[in-house]
Formats: sequence, structure tokens, C-alpha cells
Amino acid sequence: MAWEKLHHPAFQRLADQFSIEAICDKNMEKARNAAHMAGLGPERAYDSYQIMLNSVEVDAVDILVPIEETYEVARDVLGHKKHLIVEKPVAATLSGAKELAKLCKKVKMLVAENYRYNEENKIIKNLIDEKAIGSPIQFLDVNMSDFQQEKQSKSEFASTEWRQHPDFKGGIFLDSGVHHMARSRFLFGDIVKVYAVGRKAPKGFSQSPYSCINAMITFKNGICGQYSYCCVSNETQMPPVGLRIYGTQGEIFLEDKECGFVNFTTKNGDHQAIPYKPNEGYFNELINFYEAIENDAPIVATPEKGCGDIQIIFDILKSIETESAIEYSVKRASREAAK
Repeated sequence: MAWEKLHHPAFQRLADQFSIEAICDKNMEKARNAAHMAGLGPERAYDSYQIMLNSVEVDAVDILVPIEETYEVARDVLGHKKHLIVEKPVAATLSGAKELAKLCKKVKMLVAENYRYNEENKIIKNLIDEKAIGSPIQFLDVNMSDFQQEKQSKSEFASTEWRQHPDFKGGIFLDSGVHHMARSRFLFGDIVKVYAVGRKAPKGFSQSPYSCINAMITFKNGICGQYSYCCVSNETQMPPVGLRIYGTQGEIFLEDKECGFVNFTTKNGDHQAIPYKPNEGYFNELINFYEAIENDAPIVATPEKGCGDIQIIFDILKSIETESAIEYSVKRASREAAK
């Protein structure tokens, strides 16, 4: 589904930069259908990525598999010394993510974390960096979805079997929340303290350990605020709370990533609705990947940053379990920033 809806359309727009050479899926029928979509014959469809890598000459591999399988496939691709894009999170465990980060030193590896590439987040970051709202003080980041309702539709990502019965820590909170942590760290920098509480998921809801999570987060630059994630309900009043960033001289408001406008208001009453094209992250990350391979451009969504995003998700869960705050030393934060 991620191939059909997200990655393939972006590859089509970049036909001058990328040529798709082969497709692999454990289900051969799906592999052949995807190959046909990419304009390839059935002989370029494989049900074993090992056979594919040994049979077809490629420069890079795009990995879109269930979270619990990502580490093994990425490790094997790195063993073939191929550049790779790997869907977020970069692994189901922090140890696996760190190992992949160490293994990719001689090739380019990009984590397909579209939130680090989405146009709206780049606009917000520029506003913050330019001091358009003065010094940022606090934020509210409210994320809600009705997972049970979404999984009824076969067109939704929630309908996939592995998301309904996740075999990895955190379940859909890791799957979705890693996006939110990537955005926060992209906008505000290193985190120094997290304290979280959670409401246990209802009986029979196996997709996530908690139906609602609330975390107070403090960043190294001084901004602090509340992050919340709810997977059993949607907001019914509009506009939604969304993402709100308050500064000494104004406010930034993003309703959601699909709304098409970043609202920016100053204390003196000036207001701007800055337009953007939603869902450009999948396109922008491929441009970054191409430039990294061809011109040695720096990768925005590095494996190290992907490790940091996963770390925060697991620490939020740890904070809930232990009923205590998780603190990060300045030394640790600086070391991660250096990466």
C-alpha cells in the first residue's frame, strides 16, 4: 500500500533520476502486479529479495516491509553493499536500529521519514529559525485517530494485518508516534526530559498498549510542551487543536498535515496563512537520496536521527511504566547532535 500510494507516485515524478529495475514481494502475484505498475515484465518480479539482489544489477533498494521485518531485510541489503531507503521506523528495536546505523558507513542510507521532508514542517522550522514568533516558549501537539474505524476500510493503512496484530513493542504508537517525534526533533532540536502518562487500551484492543498517551517534553533550547496521542477517537470540533507553537511575539498553528496552510499570527494582529502542497515529503526525500548518491549531499533523515526518534518513543513508554521522568544529559544530547 505504501508502494502504490506513496513511493511509486514519487518515483514516477522523478523518472529522469530513477529507473525501477525489479520488484520483490513474498506474494508473487503482488510482486507481478507491482512490476506491471512500474512498467516491468513478469520476469522482473521476485518473491525472494536475496534472489533478486543476486540476479539484477541495481544501485539502490527501497525497503517497504512490515516493521518487524525491516531490520533483517535492511541488514541483508547492506550486506550486498547497496544504497538503501528504509521506511520508518528504521527497526522494531533500538539495538537493531543502532546496528544498521553502524553497518551503513560505506553506502548511503536514508530513513523514509517524510515528516522531516514535508513542506509544512520546513515552513514552520524557517519561521522558528527566523524568530518570526520571537523566542518559542511552549507547544501543544495533539494527534488523534480512530484506528478501529480506519481498519474497516481496505484502502486505509490501518487495515493491514500486521498493523492490526503488531509483533513489536509499542504497536501502532511506535508506527505513528515516531512521525511525531521526528517532527518535534526536526523543529526544536534535542530533547532533555520526558514525563508521560497513559490510559491502558481497552480489552481486546491489541494494536497498542495504550489508547491515550500524554507526555510533557522539554527541549534543550528551553521550549517545553505537551504531546498527546490517542488512537481510539477523532476530534469532532473544527478546527482541531493540531500543532500550536507559542512564542514571545506570536503563534504558529497547523491544523493537520493535509490542511494546506500554516497559520502564523503576531502579537500586533498580523496574520498569514502560508500555503504549501501536502504530502511532498515522499518526493523530497527521493530528491535528497538522489543528491546524496550523485553529489554526496548530506542526508536529512539519517539512520542516527531515526535511532533518536525510536529512543524517544520507547522512553515515553518507559516513563508511563515506571511513573517517572526520563532525563537526558547534555553530553548525550550533544553527542546525538554531532551525529
